[in-house]
Amino acid sequence: MAQREPGLEAGAKAVKAVLHARRGHAALVDNIDGIVWEADPSFRFVFVSKQAERLLGYPVERWLEEPQFWVDHLHPEDRHWAPDFCMSAVQQCLPHEFEYRMLAADGRTVWLRDIVTVQSEEGRARRLHGIMVDVTEQRSAQERLEHTVSLLEATLDSTADGLLVVDRDGRVTAYNRQFKRLWGLSTMQDCMQDAALLNKLREQIKDPEPFLARLRALYETPEQESFDVIELQDGRVLERYSLPQWRRGVITGRVWSFRDITERVRAGRVQARLLEEAHEAIRVRDDFLTIAAHELKTPLTPLRLQLELMKRAMTAKEPVPEERVDKALAQVHRLTALINDLVDATSVEAGRLKLRRAPVSLHELAREACSDFRSISPEHAFTCELPPENLQVLGDRDRLFQVLANLLENAIKYSPMGGAVHVTVSRAQDNAVLTVTDAGIGIPEEEQARLFERFFRARNAPVSGFGGLGLGLYICRDIVEQHDGHIWVESELGQGSVFHVSLPLLPPRDAEE
Repeated sequence: MAQREPGLEAGAKAVKAVLHARRGHAALVDNIDGIVWEADPSFRFVFVSKQAERLLGYPVERWLEEPQFWVDHLHPEDRHWAPDFCMSAVQQCLPHEFEYRMLAADGRTVWLRDIVTVQSEEGRARRLHGIMVDVTEQRSAQERLEHTVSLLEATLDSTADGLLVVDRDGRVTAYNRQFKRLWGLSTMQDCMQDAALLNKLREQIKDPEPFLARLRALYETPEQESFDVIELQDGRVLERYSLPQWRRGVITGRVWSFRDITERVRAGRVQARLLEEAHEAIRVRDDFLTIAAHELKTPLTPLRLQLELMKRAMTAKEPVPEERVDKALAQVHRLTALINDLVDATSVEAGRLKLRRAPVSLHELAREACSDFRSISPEHAFTCELPPENLQVLGDRDRLFQVLANLLENAIKYSPMGGAVHVTVSRAQDNAVLTVTDAGIGIPEEEQARLFERFFRARNAPVSGFGGLGLGLYICRDIVEQHDGHIWVESELGQGSVFHVSLPLLPPRDAEE
């Protein structure tokens, strides 16, 4: 017995050491942050660490006693694919890793990452070893991140601005749909480097060199913010803003935003034009009131003088000279003409200027006008050039005479030193053309387009030297256009003016009738 004691003692120590090692191994396994398990190829567990109960709330015994425990406790949405995936890998004796959900005893859904190795003999699986790691928090964080990213993408794509993000190496890291739409880019596949992208953008910019110069300056000072307005070839206008992208105090790239302000710019231009037109209308009104006051007052002063002189003569029972009566009547006629112009201008503006149409001989009209004005202004030499054929138009004779008379009055008025006034009647295809030429002060070229506007007076025609309300040519234009005709002027400052009136000719048969 004494001889056997050392052997028994050694064996006992060995058994004790093995038990201690197993307890240490079990403790180590139970302390692993995951479920360590072992199962046969049909997924029946033969070992499960105590973490299983802590993670999912089921006793370890249930894992070992229920043959379909794993499959039965899979999440319904994973039950149709997870076993098939695992079985396919086991049949090929391949290690595999996958994530799925299990239902905990308290009803929670727990995401697990299962890392599985397959022990095989002669190409057949014999044992499965694995560890299930709880990744629920990581999954929740990933879902929150994906939700945030999705929300950010939706926000960027719904904004009216085109956005572009470029890193320090010129690589495009982000952009939204509006950026592609603003620049007409169907894809960004070939534009993920800023140099390639700029080549595409510069083709659309109206004046690309200043734009590119500002970009180069911005890249040399990356900490600067920048604002610019870009006009494109198609007429659109973009507002560009750029600022550096910072991360932990270091510039990592640059954010660019582009906004289409075309409508705003157009509205601004329209507003500026309307404001300018309003100021011009006020100026024209003020000029008109000044001119009207002057023009209406001008005939009243001599008229009053002549009437007072006639009253004195009548009081003294002296004869009234006929000359004074004529002078008074002349001022009345002048005042009447001014009032008629105002009435006609109002009718033109309201579209109420009516015509009484009948065949009109332009030969007779020109001869009569020249004859009348020779007596009115003997210091001017009036000539009348007529073609062999008698040109007739369908129109209102009184109104057409008013047009010709107005042109002749202007010729006299703006030729204060006398000179030749030439009236011509000619034919241009199916139109008759009345032309009045003078050698007066002329009209500045920049003001000729506005000459037929209401109340307009050329700047070189001061009130003190040349009377009138600025309505004559405005009325003439309306009369001519109501005859389906056209009136225009050719003039050079200091060299006189040529006014043309084109009217449709009356067909020969109608002219004969």
